Amino acid sequence: MKQNNEFNVIVEDWNKKEFTSYNIMPYLMRCYEETRKKDKPKTFDEFKEFIRSKSMYQYWCRCEYEIVLNSLFSGRTKEEKIDVYFQISMNIDIVTKLLMENTNK
Repeated sequence: MKQNNEFNVIVEDWNKKEFTSYNIMPYLMRCYEETRKKDKPKTFDEFKEFIRSKSMYQYWCRCEYEIVLNSLFSGRTKEEKIDVYFQISMNIDIVTKLLMENTNK
């Protein structure tokens, strides 16, 4: 069975002026590989905390990783700004499982 090495989030490519998918797994894998052996996470909860801290540092509240959501049909004018960290935290269990699978190859 082929393992999925990707977890894509939505970002805006400012040069192309369009939304695009962005794979966060290479960044997390690089962080994992650069971590000293004794500090590497071992349990699911340790991996989850590792992902939280690394993704918060890299993606949290940085304008190049933010997009604005707005409803098209509800008639509301409320907009919500989300970043890559928010997209990761919504799916933290899935991202954790993927990272654990990718590091145990």
